[in-house]
Amino acid sequence: MSDFAERARRLDGARRRAAALPEGSREIAAELSGALDEHLAAVLRTIVTRLRGDERGRELLYELVDDPEVHAALVKAGLVRQSVAMRAMQVIEGVRPYITSHGGDIELVAIEDGIAKVRLSGSCQGCSASSVTLHRVVRDALIEHVPEITGVEEAAAPAIAPLPDGAIALPMAQVPGRAGVS
Repeated sequence: MSDFAERARRLDGARRRAAALPEGSREIAAELSGALDEHLAAVLRTIVTRLRGDERGRELLYELVDDPEVHAALVKAGLVRQSVAMRAMQVIEGVRPYITSHGGDIELVAIEDGIAKVRLSGSCQGCSASSVTLHRVVRDALIEHVPEITGVEEAAAPAIAPLPDGAIALPMAQVPGRAGVS
């Protein structure tokens, strides 16, 4: 696990534990968390303002924004707006537990002209109820939380490339002595 992922995991865990504290303690933890967030946002605003004011600083700022951890911090501070795709992926993460509880999964494939294209897999793929699931759960959540999305379509399963003329499909070769292969 990367350092970024580990820090995010620790933060999420600490926020969940703080939310479970008794009411008075929970309020203190929320105040501390809010004050820290505001402080870090102010520091980041100062850094971004100064970097924008210098030609080389602007170049560095654009390089820094490409770093996922820096980007996440700037988004949280309200200094960079999340893309439509990022917001849509967050919504999909929110509905994923419902989909997986029915033996399926969901993937955001593309967003084109306001239409989110998603792929259902597992027991949801090809299921007659999948279109109901798609429209009731996924469509409603995406349209409610990402106003740029006006509709949802199910993306086709990826096509398997046809074999060239004259080619014959052969079973996978087994190599004796390779790990996991008998």
